[in-house]
Amino acid sequence: FFAAATAAGFGDPEADVRAALRSLGRSSYAWETTVRQRSNGEAANLTLKPNAPLEVTGKTEPGGYTEITLLPSRQTVDAPVTAVFKSGDVVGHTPLGWLRRTEIREAEGAQKDRIVPFEGKSLRLFRCLAAALRVTAMRVPLEEALDLMADVKSYREADGYLIGALRDGAIEKLWSEPRAKRAPEIQGSVIFKISDNVLAEYHVLLAIGFPSSKTRTVAWSVVQWTTRFRGNGSTTVVPPGAAMERLKD
Repeated sequence: FFAAATAAGFGDPEADVRAALRSLGRSSYAWETTVRQRSNGEAANLTLKPNAPLEVTGKTEPGGYTEITLLPSRQTVDAPVTAVFKSGDVVGHTPLGWLRRTEIREAEGAQKDRIVPFEGKSLRLFRCLAAALRVTAMRVPLEEALDLMADVKSYREADGYLIGALRDGAIEKLWSEPRAKRAPEIQGSVIFKISDNVLAEYHVLLAIGFPSSKTRTVAWSVVQWTTRFRGNGSTTVVPPGAAMERLKD
């Protein structure tokens, strides 16, 4: 996805990425992840869009709490929905209170078209519950980055980034649509940015292409998203008291 590589500044890209992930995981941090941006065009014109609207924010402390918030959107619900994690347990904020996943599923079947007050708005209960289920199933991005790293088949450096080419199977899985497996052309990269020996951000850039027999060009479909980290070592997580009480039950 980058036209040319700069002079190498990393001795062992894989070792450098692994060390940057390890450094991030040792301390607290906050993050933000953009929505998945979709576009079409020619492969030669594919560019990163790191400033897309945000979809998720979160923060975590080793051995402490993790808090993840799914931001308002037309695709989910027009209010922020938060989950709080602790020691393998999780509760999600809903109009019915802080609930575990089993409780959310049970509530989904009852009065799902009901309009309820939530975060200062009047919203459909079933949409709030669906968003709560989604956010309670999310993982910290460090885990996603480790999974991506495991699927890298080769590295190169360009424009200050370490770029890992992803295996085809990983691209198809991340694309999450059957047509990815039918595409004659498939490309994917995870692009790491390291600052002060700690992972500062990563981008996922996927593309599938279908050649045209008439024009002899390839029609590319692209999906990309970005996760940025901040507050390494200085982030604290103090969830709402009601969430902490539910996690003690």
